[in-house]
Amino acid sequence: MEFLTSLSEGWQFSIQIAIVLVCLFYGAKKGGIALGMLGGIGLIMLIFGFHIQPGKPAIDVMLTILAVVVASATLQASGGLDVMLQIAERILRKNPKYVSILAPFVTCTLTILCGTGHVVYTVLPIVYDIAIKMVYALSARWLQARFHRRWVLSQVQFRLLLLH
Repeated sequence: MEFLTSLSEGWQFSIQIAIVLVCLFYGAKKGGIALGMLGGIGLIMLIFGFHIQPGKPAIDVMLTILAVVVASATLQASGGLDVMLQIAERILRKNPKYVSILAPFVTCTLTILCGTGHVVYTVLPIVYDIAIKMVYALSARWLQARFHRRWVLSQVQFRLLLLH
């Protein structure tokens, strides 16, 4: 592997980028645990092939993710998430006309309270249901108004024919 370190910096960088991209794309294609394994294999290739020193692990990021996951799991297990979803559903169902305005505020509030945006997935079916019911209600009103207008016009025309 000595020949890799004897190359110019430009060639080394190009080969390193190629190794990283090949590992990422192939791992993404295989999916699941293969992505992590191929990322590790790429890291091993860079460490031993190019003598690159690995950086320090991002402990702060890992601890933050752990705290959010534990808090969300606790919220789910204690039933707090269900209570927050019931409140959100009540707010959205009371004001179905404003679902396109209220839904982002409700989901943003849930994200802030829970610490993760993944709780929004539970609100999406509620928003969908309200929006679909509004579309049906509006289309029914539109059709009703259209046919009522035609009926009125036909009555006016009939009466005009009777007068002449």
